[in-house]
Amino acid sequence: MRGFIARTKANLYFKLPFHNYILNIIKHRQFSGLYIPRAIHIEVTNFCNAKCILCPYLKMTRPKGYMPWHIFEKIVDECTRIEGGGLKIILHKDGEPLMDPLLFKRIEHIKTKLKKSHIHFNSNAMLLNEEKADNILNSRLDSITFSVDGASKETYENIRHGLKYETVEKNILNFLKRKKESAKNIHVTLQMVVIKDNLHEVDDYKKLWGDKADRIFIKKAHNFLVQKTSFQGGVLGEKQLSRCMQTFYLMLFYWNGDVALCCWDYDNLVGVGNIEKGSLLEIYNNEKFNKVRNAMINKNCKDIAPCNICSQIYGKDGPLWD
Repeated sequence: MRGFIARTKANLYFKLPFHNYILNIIKHRQFSGLYIPRAIHIEVTNFCNAKCILCPYLKMTRPKGYMPWHIFEKIVDECTRIEGGGLKIILHKDGEPLMDPLLFKRIEHIKTKLKKSHIHFNSNAMLLNEEKADNILNSRLDSITFSVDGASKETYENIRHGLKYETVEKNILNFLKRKKESAKNIHVTLQMVVIKDNLHEVDDYKKLWGDKADRIFIKKAHNFLVQKTSFQGGVLGEKQLSRCMQTFYLMLFYWNGDVALCCWDYDNLVGVGNIEKGSLLEIYNNEKFNKVRNAMINKNCKDIAPCNICSQIYGKDGPLWD
């Protein structure tokens, strides 16, 4: 097995060079100048081909669509001003990226404009046919995560409604075979989100995929995502147990140019701006963002929604830095 990791997405970003920058801000409560994101989520679409019980997709009320090219182009152009030593560009949020007909054109455009960028996206792999597998391998994508939340047909299909376990498994195995044959250097992660329904298959999952993928990522579910009957994260308490770093390093764009507060905000609950109405840095340093940052620094989010009902901050097993 090459590198089994059981940690949260937030902790994963600690591997990047700016982790000390974030910790210094929070520990010393001092900062001068502008906040500059080092990771950019671009939601190419919020359409999805699945109806998973661990996803808020069915609860989403905001419109669905594909990111228009002019909005995408503006985001990338704005990123050229902050690229520095390199940005992480994540081409998904609340949808399936392989449904986007412009996906590979977008990847090429990003690499042309942001030569030091690291491009990544997550996929459920249901649409990963041979043509798309070759398109990915021939693109300049740096890494990909396949989300597979079970080690058996019964468990997987009880969680990921609308998808077929045999098809997903076949597609991923074919992709890994083609990757090996082509000697392409795309880093592949297999991810399992743990809920009550699949907890019993974690060991089988590691055995199944551990010697095939570059990394296995086992993560706890978030309370915004799953049905309450399946949530394994414990009961939310009144005491804030940890701080969230997302507003210090991450910026997320919905397909229509609206900006999300964090990666858990699936329905634009806060509304912090739109890239067509301001610059990237203007939005990222506006009053709404800074209010949340100050609340995190002071560990006082009780009046900040939706942070005050977030299991990663108020859950008993909150995984974010304290």
